[in-house]
Amino acid sequence: MFFIRKANQSDVSDIAHIHFDSWNATYSNLLPKTYRDKENSLSQKLEMWQKVLPRADVNTWIACDDKNATVGFISYFKKDHKCEITTLYLLPQYQNLGIGTQLMNSALIDASQCNSCSSLFLWVLKTNLSAISFYEKFGFESDGQYDEELYEDAKIIDIRMVKSL
Repeated sequence: MFFIRKANQSDVSDIAHIHFDSWNATYSNLLPKTYRDKENSLSQKLEMWQKVLPRADVNTWIACDDKNATVGFISYFKKDHKCEITTLYLLPQYQNLGIGTQLMNSALIDASQCNSCSSLFLWVLKTNLSAISFYEKFGFESDGQYDEELYEDAKIIDIRMVKSL
C-alpha cells in the first residue's frame, strides 16, 4: 500500500537520497561511470533540494509506503502556462509496482487543475527506452527537440517529450 502527498521541507533528505540512489541505478548502463560520478553526488543533491523544494514555482509529490517511508517522488515547475517535469525517481526496489503511475497522475492533475498549465514537457535520455515508453503511456510525444552533449567518447542525447493538457 502506497500513498502520495505533497512534499514539504522536512522531506529534503529523503528526496535527495532517492534522487542519488535512483539516478545511479537508472543510468548505470546508459551513461559512462565517470560522467555519473561527476554529475551525481549526495551532497550535491541535498544542496539542490534544499534550494528547490521551498520555491513557489516548484511542485513536488512524494510516494510513501505503509510505514510512511518515502520511496519515490516527482517534481515539476511552472513558467507561465507551461510546466516542466524535472524529476521522477523511485528507489529501484519500488519500480514496476505502479507507484510511478500514481506519482505521474498526481502531477498531471495538479498541473492541469491547480496550476492551469496548458502543457507539460520533460527531457529524457534518448537511450532510456523504458522511461520513454512510460511517458508515452501518458500521452507524451517527442516534439523533435533534443539536447546533445559530448562527454569523453560518449554522445549523450536528451529528447524533449510534450503533452498538452
